[in-house]
Amino acid sequence: MKTRNVILEIIVALLVLLWVYTAMSKWGNHQAFYRQLSWNPTTVGYQDILYYFLPGSELLAALLLLLKPVRTYGLWLSAGLMLVFTVYVFYVIFIDPTKATCTCGGVLSAMTWKQHLVFNISYLLTSCAGIYLNKKDPKNDHTNLLMN
Repeated sequence: MKTRNVILEIIVALLVLLWVYTAMSKWGNHQAFYRQLSWNPTTVGYQDILYYFLPGSELLAALLLLLKPVRTYGLWLSAGLMLVFTVYVFYVIFIDPTKATCTCGGVLSAMTWKQHLVFNISYLLTSCAGIYLNKKDPKNDHTNLLMN
């Protein structure tokens, strides 16, 4: 197995672990997760949708990552989720730190906002590296998947 493929598999494994862990942590402590969504000024009014959408999107990303024919979509979804989470953390730190709540699950909720920013940027870059490595391998070119 080429080094590039090993690195890609490590990236995929890290992302799958992240998404499954955070989704299960959110739904495992569902009352706290819903309460945090309700208290957050940026999500108030949308908590009913986000309660299912966020963990559902995380689990969808994990599933797509595990299925090689659609892995590219999982990598792009991972990058998109991490970008949204990074923008939110940036907003909390630099624009409006009042009343911000962390809806992360498990041990991630114990991080400071600056630690969250570093973590999110790291995983955003990891997702982008995965997209690049996946695209470099012609065996992973499933651009016509939906057309077949």
